[in-house]
Amino acid sequence: MGRSDSRSPSRRSPPRRRARSRSRSPRRDSPEDRRGSGPPPEADSGAPPPEGAPKAEVVESEARQSTGEKTYRAEIQMPKMMRYNYDGKARTMSVRGPLRVDREQAKRDAEELEREAAKGDTSSVKALARRMIQTNVA
Repeated sequence: MGRSDSRSPSRRSPPRRRARSRSRSPRRDSPEDRRGSGPPPEADSGAPPPEGAPKAEVVESEARQSTGEKTYRAEIQMPKMMRYNYDGKARTMSVRGPLRVDREQAKRDAEELEREAAKGDTSSVKALARRMIQTNVA
């Protein structure tokens, strides 16, 4: 005869029933409902005005690990293809030049980026920064 007849009942407790979920709080208006269905607000958008070219600035970066020298780079905020954040501000993208030990060289990079930005094409500014970085002789 087999052992199947002599098994003891399962010691496992029956699965617990889930408590009924609480009712949700009243629905709030979504940001879209509050904003309305017009174009995004132009006032205090935080992005550079479309008619003026963005300004590049020289920022100090971390010191080189090998020598401890301070490094600088040109950085410019460019609009990102006329897209807007949830609050109506224009999206921007930071385009950075190569790291430089000489602050004056970083200023020249910033001037070049500004000249390219005056044309209004973000992709050409990115391409210029890429060329600068690739041709940078450390």
